[in-house]
Amino acid sequence: MGAVLATALLAAGCASPEQKLRDAAAQAGREAASEVGTARLAVEQLQAGQLWAQPAGQVVGDAEKGVEQAASSFAAQQPTSDEAQRLYDQVTKALDDATQAVTSVRIALGNGDLDRAGRQLAGLRVAADQLRRIGEL
Repeated sequence: MGAVLATALLAAGCASPEQKLRDAAAQAGREAASEVGTARLAVEQLQAGQLWAQPAGQVVGDAEKGVEQAASSFAAQQPTSDEAQRLYDQVTKALDDATQAVTSVRIALGNGDLDRAGRQLAGLRVAADQLRRIGEL
């Protein structure tokens, strides 16, 4: 068991900076996609009358924090080439778009505007799809 762990740690240390950036992008994409999906589900359940407004708002607020955390973690990465910079910019934009979409839902729910929150569902779906693709890097 110890030899397997040592080999895994050694292999992780040998990854190129570009691979480390792709790995960080994939991790951030998966984490943020999950949070965006949670926000989407909360709005859908609220619309269906299967979740009350206060818990839905809390769920969306927590999802917003999760997306922000994934974005912040990825923002700490250091691209080391032009190609890595392009990936960094693409992932950062997707994370920013996701944060904005979830924040818009939180604000709408906080104002008791279920119609506006519902209109954000398409944006949440687009953001989640982008993030899922990033999560597959």
